[in-house]
Amino acid sequence: MKKTLFFLCIVGFLGSCTRVFVDNDYRYSTHFKKYQTYAFVDCERDTNILCEDVQQAIQYQMRARGYEFNAQKPNVFVNFAIYYDRMKYKGYEQPSLMNWVSTEDEGYLYRPVKYELGRGTLMISMIEAETSEVVWRGYATGIFNKASSKKNYFKSIVRNIFDQYPLLATDEKVQKAKGNIIY
Repeated sequence: MKKTLFFLCIVGFLGSCTRVFVDNDYRYSTHFKKYQTYAFVDCERDTNILCEDVQQAIQYQMRARGYEFNAQKPNVFVNFAIYYDRMKYKGYEQPSLMNWVSTEDEGYLYRPVKYELGRGTLMISMIEAETSEVVWRGYATGIFNKASSKKNYFKSIVRNIFDQYPLLATDEKVQKAKGNIIY
């Protein structure tokens, strides 16, 4: 009886935990190595404190990757949107970004995938300033759950999204002088 009650408690606990799904898509023809600076596009979907928290978390992640904020002449614009309802989204099945940048093997498949994203989705997009095309998009769905009221929760969500973007900004002259190769 005790084992059954313990098992039911564990199942109930695991069932109450909400998983956050994180993924990303990117454009194959992008030369990510040339990006060094960024600026923000204003948050359109949310004007409360959540927007500010997410933007600060993105700034931290961009700085951690060596990108410099430059409102006058950015290489990429960073945009993000918070969607509260369920939504359909067309993503892509593709190799990890690091794999692509290191090989640039055009033989990789780029298959569309249709997702049914859950309630509460944060999408972060990098838009090339020169072409105005989205070159990378990371997203997390299922972000509104019991844990979403905890301190630093959305910083963690943004970090999980940026874990899908492992590239560092590089100044090629500096990297060549140091003899390092950083993607």
